Amino acid sequence: MMRLTTPLMTAGGLTSLVTALVYLHFSRSVMPGLAKLPAAQGIARMQEFNRTAVKPPFMVAFFGAAVVGIWFAVAWLRGNRTLADTLAAGGGLAYLAGFALTIAFHVPRNEALAALDPTGSASAQVWHTYLREWTGGNTVRAVFSTVAVAAFAAGILARQLSDAH
Repeated sequence: MMRLTTPLMTAGGLTSLVTALVYLHFSRSVMPGLAKLPAAQGIARMQEFNRTAVKPPFMVAFFGAAVVGIWFAVAWLRGNRTLADTLAAGGGLAYLAGFALTIAFHVPRNEALAALDPTGSASAQVWHTYLREWTGGNTVRAVFSTVAVAAFAAGILARQLSDAH
C-alpha cells in the first residue's frame, strides 16, 4: 500500500488543484462578468455553463479527487497514521467538504436556475440572489480545494522525508 500512496497523493493534489482553479476562476472572473450582463443574458450564460460543466475533463478531476479523498480517509481510519498519511487524509477530508458543499448547496441552486425562464418577470431578482449566494459558496469550495492541494503536497513531502531517513 505504501507504494501507492505517493502516486495517489499526487493524483489527489492535481485533481484538487484543477477544481480549485476552476472555482477560483469562476469566483474572480466569470461570475463578476456575468453580473455585468443584463439578467436574462447572465442567466442564459450560467445555464449553459452548468450544462457543459458535467462533462469531462472537469468531472474526472471533480470525482477523482473525491475518490482519492475517501481512499485516504478510510486508510487513516484503518490505522495508516504516519504524518504523510495523516496529511493526505486531511487533504482528502478538506476536498470532501467542498464536494459535499457542491452536492448540498450548488447543485440545488443550479437545478433551480436551469428551470428558470431567463426573460421571466421574477427572474432578475432570483438571478441576483443566485449570483451572491452561489459565488460566496463557490469561493468556500475553492478554499477547501486549495487546502486539499496544500495538504496533499505536504503529505508527499513528508513521505519523501521519511523515505530519506
